[in-house]
Amino acid sequence: MRTAFILPVLLSVLLPGCVFLDDGPAGSRSRADCSREGGRTGHGQSAPAGREPAAMDTTLWFSAVRFPEEYDWQRDTAYGSVLFELLLYKDFAPVLTLASGPDACFSPDPDRHHLLGGHLYTERTTGGQTRIGRDGTELFRIEGREFLAGLLEDDGGGLFTLSSPGPDGGITLRRNGAVLYSHPDGIPYGSLSDPAYGPTGALYLDGGQVVFCFRAREGAIQSHYQVRDGEVSRLVGVPAFSVLDIRVRNGQPLILYPTLTQNRLSEGRLWPEADSYAVTGRFADGSGGWVSVCQDADDPSSLRILCREEAVLYHSQEASFAVATAPEGVRWYGPDGTGQLEKDCRFPAPTCALALGPHLLLALAPAQTQAHPRVRFGPRVEAVEINGYVSGVGATFSPAAN
Repeated sequence: MRTAFILPVLLSVLLPGCVFLDDGPAGSRSRADCSREGGRTGHGQSAPAGREPAAMDTTLWFSAVRFPEEYDWQRDTAYGSVLFELLLYKDFAPVLTLASGPDACFSPDPDRHHLLGGHLYTERTTGGQTRIGRDGTELFRIEGREFLAGLLEDDGGGLFTLSSPGPDGGITLRRNGAVLYSHPDGIPYGSLSDPAYGPTGALYLDGGQVVFCFRAREGAIQSHYQVRDGEVSRLVGVPAFSVLDIRVRNGQPLILYPTLTQNRLSEGRLWPEADSYAVTGRFADGSGGWVSVCQDADDPSSLRILCREEAVLYHSQEASFAVATAPEGVRWYGPDGTGQLEKDCRFPAPTCALALGPHLLLALAPAQTQAHPRVRFGPRVEAVEINGYVSGVGATFSPAAN
């Protein structure tokens, strides 16, 4: 399939380069430093990444892991053997509590918790199988160890999943566990930990069809593909080694790549908006540091420097944000408080923040054992009184009351 057009980065400081965004899923890590979440808009549905529907009431969600009061989860010396509870909060109130156990379809790892449409989806590998669950109930199992890169609910109550055995490649698209498409070497564009791809990760709807894009090597050549409802087509005329991101809208593949300038954009992303796209990314500043930026795709004069450091970037049609780690805590940038420092805390994972209109929904883990995690939404800050951490945040939207 021939691409509709190539969308270059419009920044005046970019250089063509071979930048690969290997968003393949990561393995388990210590929970103390784990780093690892569009869907249809309507009642109870998640909005596309960074976009809140007009005239909608917003419901905030977050998941959390709670350990026994006497357990030091920061040191995590009993990893894998200590009991824990997985919690789901709706508008800062707990609505679901799941107790761990040998038959549970969830683990304490934040990179395996996914908030979608008001549900808590989980994945856990045990006994040579990967268990996929929703709100603590197992839905199906996958043979072998796999990691989810995409989740998408359909109107018939089914669940599409895109998964991979690891970062070296290999993808499988399934519906309710049944294989629809697979590629032994494919690496998807987008993941469940990529803020630009929203809560559904690499999977999304275009024209009512389930879509994702991926890249794969064929000998010394790297090719790019689009998959629509399980049918694959090769994207013709795409540069083999200069692609930052690929998204599809109205059947047209949009491709983000660096342009000819002095520096090289890294980790560039496309953010869908109502009628266009925004672009975020970062580039080296020439002195060993980084500059994180955002720009409207069709307006070269809209370049915004979010911060002059490496950060995780978030965007809505109304605002852009950056979250960066600092020696004394977490520093975040945006309309609510540019450069504000949150002391004595950590940023658990990219899924622990979300741009909602003009505000940032942000969850922070305590740096000290006796402290509690906290969640910020705009000016509101709430402590979550548990011995543990928040593992992810999300939002759903329903029609506003008259």
